[in-house]
Amino acid sequence: MAEVGRTPQAGQGFGRGHGVVGGFTLKVIRESTGLTQVALAERLRVDLATVQAWESGRRPLTALRSVDMARLRGELMVLGAPPDAFEVLRESLDADLLISAAVEAGRSTTSPIGHPLAQVVHRRDLTNLVTWPFTGEVPARLAGLSRRTSRRGPVADRPVLGAEERDRFFDHLLVVADVCRSEADAVLRRQAIYLLGFDRRDVTVRWLRDEQRAAVRAVEHSDSVPSWVSVRSSAVAIAQDGDRDPLQRFVTRGLVDEHQEMANLNYWAYWVGEMDRTCVDDGFMIDRGRDRWPGARLLDHLVARLDADSPHLMLNAHTLWALILARPRILQDQPDLRAAAAGRIEQVLDSGSLPDKTRQELACVGYAARLAGA
Repeated sequence: MAEVGRTPQAGQGFGRGHGVVGGFTLKVIRESTGLTQVALAERLRVDLATVQAWESGRRPLTALRSVDMARLRGELMVLGAPPDAFEVLRESLDADLLISAAVEAGRSTTSPIGHPLAQVVHRRDLTNLVTWPFTGEVPARLAGLSRRTSRRGPVADRPVLGAEERDRFFDHLLVVADVCRSEADAVLRRQAIYLLGFDRRDVTVRWLRDEQRAAVRAVEHSDSVPSWVSVRSSAVAIAQDGDRDPLQRFVTRGLVDEHQEMANLNYWAYWVGEMDRTCVDDGFMIDRGRDRWPGARLLDHLVARLDADSPHLMLNAHTLWALILARPRILQDQPDLRAAAAGRIEQVLDSGSLPDKTRQELACVGYAARLAGA
């Protein structure tokens, strides 16, 4: 069980990084306009130190009044910042609130009621912002937006959390995942486990392996979709550390009937934004008729992730195969994606050793792509 400690007292210095994602997103947006920090400060009639504090995260944008945020957005849009970037900025503030809550709590337990991980089922865009400080991977909607500028000295390429803040963030996720085991806390626990896959500390890797074994034992000989979702979360997290066996077992044992396949596809569709509504629990995964999502966005997402080196290749390939079965016309309706799929599948199949199931499913999708283009 993860160690439970005390809540930090004011002044201990754990608030320094609580605005880092929003601040760095603001920096990217500002640089896309060619504006310097000095010029932005002049336009907003604030001190240069204020802009610097926003962008470093020392002064979180979450503390700004709505009127001041609207003014900041308006100035940057006048200078050419793309309107869509401000949706990313809004989600960046949500990411900061989640990070802040975890860093402040550390190893202390907190009530699951109102916890940022329990309020809604997160999508890819928000999760990519939360994990940006740990992965260094620029969220897709910001990629290419920042202009290169000459600066003196080393420059951070991502939002920066200190080592102690990073540890406290993951310590809190360990506590949450370890303590919150009731059915009512399923979303909170599942999302905490997923984020723990980005923690490379030995204590977390051991905990995730123990969790995987326990989850598999709990659902042995069961076709319960919610139970297999629990297995999936830890398997995906463990794969981040290079061990693909648990994910392979999930695909071969947890996705074997119509209900499980539907739940997997519905989750992926929600994850990439195919569904318009925001869900507060996992019930949408087994909802048969409410969401008739088209599938093109999911097809694009999966094709882009057909990579022999991906720790999640088996799940990505299987989901692509299931998508083609569920949406038979999608390859005909998306000729560009069909061509991209055929090319990537050929590369993966030529790359070397693959699990038999993955090789067979990719070969089937490749054949379907060629047939659709004939």
